[in-house]
Amino acid sequence: MTGLILAIVLAFAAGWTIGHRTARIRIIPVGALASEDEEALLAADRARFEQIAEHLRTDNQRDPE
Repeated sequence: MTGLILAIVLAFAAGWTIGHRTARIRIIPVGALASEDEEALLAADRARFEQIAEHLRTDNQRDPE
């Protein structure tokens, strides 16, 4: 009987450990740095801004008011 209780407690402890290890969020770097991501996002935003601004500039030049 004591062996059965011990086996149940050990199984519960192992399950608890495995469950908590897989449930936690682990940050795994994949090669990019946060600063590189920020630079890429800033460059994309800047390019989009320039595209919109250029469109607005050419629209104003076409109006012969």
